[in-house]
Amino acid sequence: MKLASFDVWNTLLDMNVMLDAIAAELSKLMGACIVDVVEGMMLTRERIKAMRAKTAGDPSRALEESQEMLAELLGVDVELVKRAAARAVLRVGDEIVLPGAREALEGVKREGLKVTVTGNVMFWPGSYTRLLLERFSLMDYIDRTFFADEVKAFKPMREMFEKPLRAFDVKPEEAIHIGDTKEEDFEGALKAGMWAVWINPEAEGVRKIHERGFEVPGVEGILEVLELLQR
Repeated sequence: MKLASFDVWNTLLDMNVMLDAIAAELSKLMGACIVDVVEGMMLTRERIKAMRAKTAGDPSRALEESQEMLAELLGVDVELVKRAAARAVLRVGDEIVLPGAREALEGVKREGLKVTVTGNVMFWPGSYTRLLLERFSLMDYIDRTFFADEVKAFKPMREMFEKPLRAFDVKPEEAIHIGDTKEEDFEGALKAGMWAVWINPEAEGVRKIHERGFEVPGVEGILEVLELLQR
């Protein structure tokens, strides 16, 4: 194995912490009840995820589409959505880093693999996520980042998985991707010819569930998977 690709949200960083921070900032900017803002964000996320599962929507406008959909649902100018995301990035604390994330990245890097991040975007640009990874020193273990708004594609599209492979001249069978979303991360990576690891919090342990795929209860499970593949 030569390359390990990590999803970001709910793999390395806690999505709920970020969404809560955005909702709090957006409700302040709007002068609205935070409950209504949270409800609007949840509904928009469900719609966007359903679209992406069908690879619908414009990949080159993945970020803008999500921002515009949320703004329209809440009845506000899209600029408020952008401002709320910027404020949230500045104010979240280290509780956003998920347990095991640093250990997983450090362990994979110690094995000599190239480490990349492959992430979709929703409500805020990939550059904000990169900033968070820098703020909490996770970028110390990451060689390259690939975000949907910069790649102009989104998971589970093949391009999102193939671009990191081309960047490091690695064959699909020499790479492994880990993430928490079965459709976007696990199935997307498998279709691209990679090995895949699905983070399922309900899993009792590391288990092989596909010819090239595993199920793990947490991100640090990738270390055990790599050990299994070396045998």
